[in-house]
Amino acid sequence: MTMVSPLHPSSKLAFASNFFFTAATLVCSLIAAAAASAETYDIEISTDRGMQTRVVARFEHNGKVIVANDGQLDQQKQLPMNTVASMAYYQRLTGTEKDPQAIRYFESSKGNFNIEKGKVSSSISPENRMIVARLKSVPGQRLQMASVLDTLSQSEFELIKNPADPLTYANLLGKRKVKIGEKWKTNNNAVADFLAVDRILFNETQLLLKAVVKGTARIYMLGKVDATIDDVATGMKVSGIFDVNLKTGLVTDVRLSMSEVRQAGQVAAGFEGKTKIDIRLSKDRSCKHLSNDALKKYTKSRRIKQKLQWASESGKFALEYDPRWRVIAAEQEAAVLRYVDDGDLMAQCDVVQLPARPANNPLTLVDYKREVEKIIRSDETARIADAQTLTTANGLNALKIVVKGEEKEVPVQWIYYHVASQDGRRLTFVFTLEQEIAGVFQPSDQRMVNGLSFSDVPGKTVGKYTTPQTARRNNAAKTARQR
Repeated sequence: MTMVSPLHPSSKLAFASNFFFTAATLVCSLIAAAAASAETYDIEISTDRGMQTRVVARFEHNGKVIVANDGQLDQQKQLPMNTVASMAYYQRLTGTEKDPQAIRYFESSKGNFNIEKGKVSSSISPENRMIVARLKSVPGQRLQMASVLDTLSQSEFELIKNPADPLTYANLLGKRKVKIGEKWKTNNNAVADFLAVDRILFNETQLLLKAVVKGTARIYMLGKVDATIDDVATGMKVSGIFDVNLKTGLVTDVRLSMSEVRQAGQVAAGFEGKTKIDIRLSKDRSCKHLSNDALKKYTKSRRIKQKLQWASESGKFALEYDPRWRVIAAEQEAAVLRYVDDGDLMAQCDVVQLPARPANNPLTLVDYKREVEKIIRSDETARIADAQTLTTANGLNALKIVVKGEEKEVPVQWIYYHVASQDGRRLTFVFTLEQEIAGVFQPSDQRMVNGLSFSDVPGKTVGKYTTPQTARRNNAAKTARQR
């Protein structure tokens, strides 16, 4: 056998061949990598009208709720909180790229809220499983939700209205000619829609196209945001992952993690903790409730307005109102609501049920003026500016007194309403607002009063006032006739 020395010419030739082969392979790899890095991708999220998907979502919040102690914002306390909400719904896009809208049918929904030692559960009622969702990109009303067949309660509304809503993906992620490894920023309005905040004060979030594998783009989101929610400041650290099918334009997976410190405000409690969101989407046209015939039957080509409902079981009455009103405290026969418009606190409404009067002896406007004069007698700045009788949209008799005065040297207006049913049941509304915004706010008080309805009391005849649902149907029929 002939041994070949490492220095033998034949060995050198073999070494040279291997070297050039390896070098050539490396050069080819570098060229391929360079070509791949030079390739660009269009990240386009489909907004095609009629597109149907099934959405499965889970939301977890862990941390502390920050509340004002006895209503004093400078005296706060923290309560441990853990909440889990899960839902599954079918969605059909019915809007346009400039006016995103979808109709959703909720297959399931459940929320478990644990605050300190109290536990509350929430779910959507059978009457409210069909929902219209609209993206308006307006502070305080960025994402609107409305029941097609009935009216959402505030707890139902808060259960299904969440950050990372599918209607927000197109504006957040859309980007043409992106290279793998490229970073970009999206506009503040799209970030505010996605995170469900009112206004962005500071935004350093960035998106990164991490990879494209088998036609699916993986996009990372990372950064910090300072924003406002319900007129208070919040700071967030955000990290998220999106998977986008480049062929169909469907976002198939969203995983989001947020650390947040939000102050307590006059409308809502604060929060300090972490939120985890997991959303999966898939194309699915199997929901019979979203067929053309079903939607034509349910919607009847009418525009469904966003509204909420608070009902008193013991008092047999219900309020229907604009979601800009928030119930901040409630008992069986009383509620306190505050009105937030464009992220700013505008007014407060106190609703209290009064003892019933005999149906044949209703309160007169003269008597009501005397009652209000007794209430304001101790305030030297207060005076009655207007008094009138009204009939509400549901046919109830209403008395209205406007009082002007001062509170801590600020000009204030109080609007008193006394509203009675035909059988003598009564409610009083008291609206408190600054006089300088009275002209802008004014129709909102009457809309709230128009939303009052009384339900049947066994053994009594109350004319056309039956249930809140019947009152709504009567109003819908009246509107349809007017059109």
